[in-house]
Amino acid sequence: MEIVLVDNMTQKLLGAISPTVGECKECKIAVAFVSYKGLSLLEAAFRQCLEKNGYLEFLIGLDLSGTEPRALWTLYDMAKANTRVRLLCLSELGPATIYHPKLYVMHVDELATVVVGSSNLTEGGLVENIEVNVLIRAGTHEEIVSDIHAVYNKLKFHPHRVEPDQEFLALYEKMHSLKRERETISQGGELRKLHSQFKDKAASLHHPVPAPRDLFGWQKLVFERLPEGHFRTSDIYQFEKEFSAYYPENRNVRPKIRQVLQQLRDLGMIKHIARETWLRSRA
Repeated sequence: MEIVLVDNMTQKLLGAISPTVGECKECKIAVAFVSYKGLSLLEAAFRQCLEKNGYLEFLIGLDLSGTEPRALWTLYDMAKANTRVRLLCLSELGPATIYHPKLYVMHVDELATVVVGSSNLTEGGLVENIEVNVLIRAGTHEEIVSDIHAVYNKLKFHPHRVEPDQEFLALYEKMHSLKRERETISQGGELRKLHSQFKDKAASLHHPVPAPRDLFGWQKLVFERLPEGHFRTSDIYQFEKEFSAYYPENRNVRPKIRQVLQQLRDLGMIKHIARETWLRSRA
């Protein structure tokens, strides 16, 4: 495993990830903000990834400030034009929920490159700002990569995560425009009206539902060994030696099994029925 600090002073994040994005078979990005210039800086790499039949997925936050409508429309058009591109937005505008992750997960063959830190998918985050990011290169079999995917899934399947349509993005664009102007009393009222319409629209949109294909590492390993119907935690302990062979450096396999069962419960893929008792749905 290799760990590198990227601060946009000694090394630019754009230069650190662009070649990898271009070679990716899978690139997943979860950020609070996205700008059109930020997307433009990686446009060639995204195009190269898709030309190689790679997959691109974007989990974007909406805050009426940092995320630009033009960037959202660009990603939306990409997703409409190519089934190997997916855009998902967090529809909660706050202040109750502050969506602030910066996570880039890229796979090239059996090597994963992950960036976690302070850089959004913006020109500032990629090249201009002083940032602090940790870039990790590790084999896809390493446990750190499994744990990162578990965090990504938690972001992807947040209750307020939706797949946007044109009406949703148009409402966001209107609110974003009003927010940027100097608010008058009438504009404030209009913004509240649009916000209400936005919430109603978000409630009608498709929410991503976790499927076995979304699982990776520990989550995939445990889920594939779950029996149909009811089972107990102890039933999964019988695979302890097998799991240890996958992750030989883990000396706490049983606690890890319990942790992963809780993660699968939070994803809605199993139900906790009673103490140490679970249910795997046939669906």
